[in-house]
Amino acid sequence: MTKQFRYIITSMLVIGLLSLSIIYPLQANSIPSEGKKTDSLDLKINQIIDRIDQELIVGFLSDLVSFGPRMTGTYACQKAGEYIKQKFESFNLLTSTQIWTSFGNRYNPRWFSGFNVIGTLPGKNPDSTLELVFNAHYDSVKVSPGADDDGSGVAAVLAAASVLSEFEFSHTIHFVCFSGEEQGLLGSKAYGDWLYETNKDKAIIDFNADGIGYSNSETTNNFRLWGTEDVSWLMDEISQLNDEYNIDFELDKRTLPEEGRGGSDYHSFVRYGFDSIAFFEGAWNPHWHSKDDTIENMDLPYLTRTTELISISLAWISDNPLSYPYVYIESPHKGMFYFEGREQKPVKDGSNQEKRTIIFDDIWIWAQVFIDESLIEKVEFYVRGKLQETDTEPPYNYHLNKISFFKQRVEVVAYGVDGQTSMDWMDIFFLNLRRRD
Repeated sequence: MTKQFRYIITSMLVIGLLSLSIIYPLQANSIPSEGKKTDSLDLKINQIIDRIDQELIVGFLSDLVSFGPRMTGTYACQKAGEYIKQKFESFNLLTSTQIWTSFGNRYNPRWFSGFNVIGTLPGKNPDSTLELVFNAHYDSVKVSPGADDDGSGVAAVLAAASVLSEFEFSHTIHFVCFSGEEQGLLGSKAYGDWLYETNKDKAIIDFNADGIGYSNSETTNNFRLWGTEDVSWLMDEISQLNDEYNIDFELDKRTLPEEGRGGSDYHSFVRYGFDSIAFFEGAWNPHWHSKDDTIENMDLPYLTRTTELISISLAWISDNPLSYPYVYIESPHKGMFYFEGREQKPVKDGSNQEKRTIIFDDIWIWAQVFIDESLIEKVEFYVRGKLQETDTEPPYNYHLNKISFFKQRVEVVAYGVDGQTSMDWMDIFFLNLRRRD
């Protein structure tokens, strides 16, 4: 075989392989996705952006709004929930419903029943200590078709679930749609209660989308990004994604309050010490809670961009190891009564839905940290703002054994070796009449 003939054969093979790569592009779910900024993750994010388009989102939104006003407990709300469940099942997610019954808020002083819809995309890393939740509420007020409040958030959840389910990620993602939001965050409260009781071995970060599809002439490039203090690092990463992938929002980043009554379903996570990022449109929608909250009064290209940003942010955090400290108080449990260090029974929430914890006698405070122990420098324990103990080795705990007749605030702060910190706190009514050895 002459050199010229070998050259011709080799060139034909190369051209053939290149043609195959164009016809059969590399599937992102076959790509290992480790590392903070790998080429494989970049490819995956670009494919996600390509697949989330206005037509996909409007399809989900139109279906949802077609049910009409979706007040919790009505047939329309039930049918909307069933529709979401069918969609999750069609995406091959692990799909379930959570039935709840609860008393409403002061504006709705009566009993309500409903159900939450959960679609889970399991992570491929069996050792993962992080789970993500992306939520929105599918109910509306009685008079409103609820296109923006919160059909926009539900459409984003469905679009993200549809596209992200085509890929694999290291960490588990739960796509969750709540009812009962308009009556006092009832559905998300039931979910938060369940999550706190069943996920002691996981760090939880919640993404909440409640009204992400409206803009006016002055805010078409504005988007609000409000998060709890311990995920400020993640909001910084989202800002970088926004710039790098040309979503091009001007992001208004603020810290979510972790005390008092919250205005959306993020509060049902925050009150347990879970971290949350709330995504809100850049301007107040004047059509909310009215018959004019329709698709015609929304900015659909804007909704497409907000959905893209949330989706690629989910993909980014779901494919990266948890390297920042994440700590919460593992024991005592929030919302319980303790006597002699033993858990007795649940305590009713306070007037602002805050978790109340009552402790008689001394008790040990246990802190759980969810990253590699080698990345933790120390864990500090505070009472009423004063440092009580520093622990440098797991298990991280502190004997609360001081004389007390009133409310105390207990805080734990974890320090990473690179200087990052994470904090969790608990307000307790602490009655301890004598110190014990």
